[in-house]
Parts: sequence; C-alpha cells; structure tokens
Amino acid sequence: MNILDFGADPSGKFENSDLINILVDSLSTSGGGTVYVPKGKYLLNDAIILKSNISLKGENSNETIFFRDSVKGGWSISKAQGLITTNPAAANHNIHVSHVQVNGNFKKKASRGKAGIALRNCSKSSIKDVQTFNTWHGVAFYDFKGDDSQNIIDRVISTNAHTFTSKDNSGRPRGILSVDPGSKILNSKSFNAGTGFYAYGKNITLEGNHAEGWFEDNGYYLIVDNLTVKNCSAKGGPSPEKGYGSGFAIGYKKGALIENNLAENCDNYGFRIHVPQSNTKLINNRAIGCGNGFGIETASHPYPEVSSDIYMEGNLAQNSGIHGFLFRQMENSQVLNNKAINGNQRMLTLSTRGAIALKDYLKNNTFSNNICEDNQNKKTQLYGLYDFSVNDIKSASKKGKNNKIKHKSKSGKDVF
Repeated sequence: MNILDFGADPSGKFENSDLINILVDSLSTSGGGTVYVPKGKYLLNDAIILKSNISLKGENSNETIFFRDSVKGGWSISKAQGLITTNPAAANHNIHVSHVQVNGNFKKKASRGKAGIALRNCSKSSIKDVQTFNTWHGVAFYDFKGDDSQNIIDRVISTNAHTFTSKDNSGRPRGILSVDPGSKILNSKSFNAGTGFYAYGKNITLEGNHAEGWFEDNGYYLIVDNLTVKNCSAKGGPSPEKGYGSGFAIGYKKGALIENNLAENCDNYGFRIHVPQSNTKLINNRAIGCGNGFGIETASHPYPEVSSDIYMEGNLAQNSGIHGFLFRQMENSQVLNNKAINGNQRMLTLSTRGAIALKDYLKNNTFSNNICEDNQNKKTQLYGLYDFSVNDIKSASKKGKNNKIKHKSKSGKDVF
C-alpha cells in the first residue's frame, strides 16, 4: 500500500499517524504486507504502531522523513515509547522498518522524550537503512520474551539521542540499543547520544559500528553473556581533553570476544572490564589517547569478587593519560604480547606508576612478552611494568599471589 494513494500528506502540514495505523491494521487482518512511503515530510502527532508481518518502507532515509511537531505531538492517544513502535503486550514477529528518517524534535536533556524507532517484543525483525534525530533512544529492540530473537539492526545512523523520558531518568538516552537475546547490531553509527550503543542480555553481536561524542556514559556499554564485538570504534571527542567516559565498557557477565576495535580520545578508559566479567578475550584492540588504555574496573563489585579467565593479546595502548594497562581483582588470566606506548600523559604520581600496572588482588595470572616503550623526546612513561605489591600494598591479603611475570621494558623502570 502506497500511503499517498490513501490521502497521506507529504508536505509536512497535516497529521498522518491515524491514516498509517489504519493501513497497518488493514494489512494485518489480511496476513501482512508493506506500507510504502514515498519521499516527503510526514507529520506524526502520535505513534505508528506496527504489527506482525508488516514492513514500513520508505524511498530512502534522506527523503522519506517522519517528524514530530514539538508542540502538538503530545502522544495523547497511544502513550507509546517511540514514533515508530509496536504493542509490547503482543508477540510481534517479522516486522521490518527501512529507508526512512525519523526526527523526534526533542531538545537535549528535556523530559518526556520518545524513541525514534522502538520495536518491542519482536522476533525475526529488522531496522535497516534508517536515520534518527533528536530522540530518546534512536533505535531499539527490547521486551522480547524468548531465547533467540534473531532481530537485526543494520546501517542505522542515530544523531542526538539526547533527551530523557522523565527528569533525571537513570535510563540514559542511547543511540542504538538492544536487550533482545540473539540480536545483532551491524554497520551502524551513533553521534552525540547519552550512550552510543547499549546491550544487555545474552548472545548479542556488534560488528562494524561507530560511536562518537557521547555525553552521559560510554561509547559502548555492554552487559551481555556470550558477547561478540568486532571491528567497532569509539571516539570520545576531538582530543583526549574533550572526550568523555569510556569507549567500551564490558561488564559483569561471562563469555566475550572483543577483537579489532578502536577507542580514541576517551577520558576514562579505552576498554573497561567490570568485575566480575570473566571468560573474556581481548585481541588486537587499540586504545589511543584514553585515560587508561585497558583496565579491570572494580566499580560496585569489591573483592572477593574477581574477574577470571581474561585473555589479552596483541592489544595496543598509546598516549594514555595514566596507565596503558591497569589490572586488579583478576585471577587465572593471561596478558601476552601487548604494547603500552607513551603513557602517563597526565604526569606521574604514586598512584599512576606503570605503563602496565599490577594492583590489588591478583592471583595466578601470567604476564609475558608485553612491551613498554616511550619514544618521545620528553619522556612521560618513567615506569614500565609496576607491581604495587612490591612496595606500596602493605596488606598481605591484597598482595599478588602466584603471578608469573616475564618482562623487560624498552624504556622506563620495572618494579615487580
């Protein structure tokens, strides 16, 4: 069904949500179909509610534009959480949104925000080749009740996911989000969101994505059992001083592969592993100009919780503000063939010694063939590998135990 054949207005003057929902209902009763939206500007004063076996397809994401009137779009009927969404009380399947643009026209940090596209309790569904602007979440899958949603987000660009649902809401605005098990987020970009990408649950994959300019949390905040993150990037700001948070925060779960990713100009960590994240591999990642390049972050999980079976190989931390690599509360792990180059850019204090720093509660770990080097004319990385258990940790319970270390820095003093 071409919506223009039924009287839709592409001029941006008259409201279209009622008409489009009638067409969705009509197709749904006959088994499904496609609602086609030619190029134009389509005003929505309420949400489009999609149903199973329905595709909402535009001409292209630059010219098929849905937008909300910032004054009249009060959501008085549906109270839906997105401009394009589904009914979470129903089990929805085979829903597809593609080739459209959605502009929520919500101001930064305002309240009562709505998502651009939020498909709830869906399976075998997709959001592809779309753009969103000025929303709560840009695009999202959530509320699926099963074990394997098979949902896909692909080639999405979210810009300014920057509003809130209520004042000081802890549900930070996220550019691209999925909490549905078995979902994939591919080849997508998030600019100027509270958090660039967020995932929670199990068996979620992110590949080929980019986050930039987030302002509330992290480029990627991922709390997922059996997580895969490959060929993704996070740029906190135009310089290390203007970045925010961490590029990749991987937390609290088990089983992750983090490979061939880049974190750049992040104020906190490039790659932050939250205790007790375990059974996790970080391979061939790069952290450039971040506060700490890579680190084990205790946050709200103090000892005796630990991360275990962490495997790190071929990672590079360069021009780190503090440490290239920081380890604590970790056991039975291997740190092999990584590089820390030109660390301690924020100047050296007792607490920041070591391009590679070993702190408290480390047990049965192997650190071998890692490189610490400072090739600057004015050296900042005065220490290479620094084990705080030697001189600075007095408590016997906190000192490292049974760690195997084979190391000699190319530049900087080693203490272990």
